[in-house]
Amino acid sequence: MAGDPVRIWRPAAEARVLLMAGRTDRYSIEPRGEYVFGHISAGAMRSRRGRERRLVGPGSLVAWDPAAPHSGVAAEGGAWFSRLIVVESQGLGELAGDDSSQMGEPVFPEPIISDPELIAGFRRMHAELDAPATRLETDELVATWLRLVIERRSGSRRRSRQRLGEHDDRALTLARDYIGEHFDRNVSLEQLAAVAQVDKFRLIRLFRERTGLPPHAFLVAHRIRPARRLLERGETPARAAAATGFADQSHLHRHFSRTLGITPGAYRDRFQVETRRHGRLASVRRKGYSANKCSSQSAPRQLEENGAHGP
Repeated sequence: MAGDPVRIWRPAAEARVLLMAGRTDRYSIEPRGEYVFGHISAGAMRSRRGRERRLVGPGSLVAWDPAAPHSGVAAEGGAWFSRLIVVESQGLGELAGDDSSQMGEPVFPEPIISDPELIAGFRRMHAELDAPATRLETDELVATWLRLVIERRSGSRRRSRQRLGEHDDRALTLARDYIGEHFDRNVSLEQLAAVAQVDKFRLIRLFRERTGLPPHAFLVAHRIRPARRLLERGETPARAAAATGFADQSHLHRHFSRTLGITPGAYRDRFQVETRRHGRLASVRRKGYSANKCSSQSAPRQLEENGAHGP
């Protein structure tokens, strides 16, 4: 890729995924066992793959399988801005589901995708992977999107959906209990599925249908509560984040603000202010109570004295 500097990185919690973002006016990729998924947010390019030629405009999502090399140049002599995710073939199978090997190697006969849900999901996934996140959060985002794009756009056969049963109730209980007891650990989706003794996509479905939350959101809820307690005691957001399993302070800030509508620092400060105010009010009430008690105790004595010296 050429043009302005292109950012290239791997998520801290997922080494099987390579991400890129930036502006370019040309590219050329020899896949060699890699899948490339990308979204163009500005500009346009003309792609070439063997004899195939395509115009890829702004807002388009592309899915290139490793069947053949592909390249692209700017459509109008300018540049385009894109975000890419590169996944090795073996990594795709591992990330997209425990049973993906039964599907064979997914092929995308039509690489340009206009599905609004897939496009929105890709943009959200790429943005989340550009921010601090836990392993479970990253695993769930990547696995869910990859499974969806494979099911909708590749020639792989989709397995029938099995009904939930008693075994699933036990699996959910095991997973929920594990999260409750180990909320501060950076657990992966594979590890949580192993604890529950089900495959990871069934686990995601269990959480969504039985709790209304995906696994990572359920974990975040368990982390927010102890983080609030620490902030209420006066701990800094950074220490609260480290103690409750968040990737860093900004990770806590994002989820805390999204959940409660207030930043961790503001929550701590407001709680401290209200605690001091209530402490002062309680002190005033105690003083008022003591004064009233003294007055009520002295009144009978005054009456007795008046009665003793009266007419």
